[in-house]
Amino acid sequence: MTNLLTELLTLDTIQTTNEVASWQDAIRVASLPLLQQNKIEKRYIQAMIESIELHGPYVVLTPKVAIPHARPTDGVNELSMSLLQLQKPVFFGPDKPVYLVIVLAASDNTSHLQALVELTQVLQEPSHIDNIIGCKGPACIIEKLTQYAAKER
Repeated sequence: MTNLLTELLTLDTIQTTNEVASWQDAIRVASLPLLQQNKIEKRYIQAMIESIELHGPYVVLTPKVAIPHARPTDGVNELSMSLLQLQKPVFFGPDKPVYLVIVLAASDNTSHLQALVELTQVLQEPSHIDNIIGCKGPACIIEKLTQYAAKER
């Protein structure tokens, strides 16, 4: 059984940086690999930002982690995910500091669900989140994701 999560989150789609100016920038930066690989269109990034401006920081699904997304019709070319790890949190709301921004681009209403389930299993353990935040570089993040996802099977 392959792990969709680690198929989608690779060295090409994981970035680490010290800090970003705003949550909007966090989404733009996190989305860049998918844009460069032509998995999403520029309007998808705008759709994610507008969705949060409209509905509030609902993408902060668990402390320290945001999973911005929009509709498949908003410019998704292929099911994809990217991850941005921040050393300093960006605030999606007054009490919503985020260190991990995981962009989810679903190409339809179902294909992403397995990856989302795997991601949820990894993120339901606060120590897993802290360990991923503590990583120095994408290779370490992949190692942790692989380790935690395997543990949940």
